[in-house]
Amino acid sequence: MNHSAAKIAHHFLSVVWDGNPPGESELSAALDQLLYNSHSVPFADCAEIDLDPPDRDYPELFKAVSARFPALGYYPVVDPLETVDGEKTLADAIDDIADITNDLREVVWRDENLGADDAAWYFRLMYFHWGNHARRLSMYLHAQQTE
Repeated sequence: MNHSAAKIAHHFLSVVWDGNPPGESELSAALDQLLYNSHSVPFADCAEIDLDPPDRDYPELFKAVSARFPALGYYPVVDPLETVDGEKTLADAIDDIADITNDLREVVWRDENLGADDAAWYFRLMYFHWGNHARRLSMYLHAQQTE
C-alpha cells in the first residue's frame, strides 16, 4: 500500500505537536508507525523548479521540544558498525525530536508547494537523517518503558 509522504509526516507531527504532549508510549508508537509507513513511500523525482522552503529557527524549535518533553534528554548510543569495544557517544532525545520535526515539516511544505513527488523524493532523501534519529529515539523510549 502506498502512503503519501506528506500524510505520513503530518500524522507524526500531529501526534508530537497537537494538543497535550504525548506520553512516551504514544511517542514510541508514533515513531514505530512513521518508520513502518516510510517503506510504502514510492520513489519519485524532485520537482523541476527550484524553490527554497522558509528558514526555520532551529534554536526556537529545540526550545519548544524541550518544553513539551521535559523528561527526555541525553542517552548513550554506540555505532552498530563499530567493534564491540567501540566508543559510546551521547545522543539527545530533544535533538532527535527537533530534527525529525524539522525534516518532516519540510516534507509537508514540499507537498504543498512543489507536489507529492517532490515530497516523496525529499522524504526518502532525508531518511538517512530523520530515520537515524527516529530509530535511536525509538530504542531509547523502548528501554525507558521496559525498565
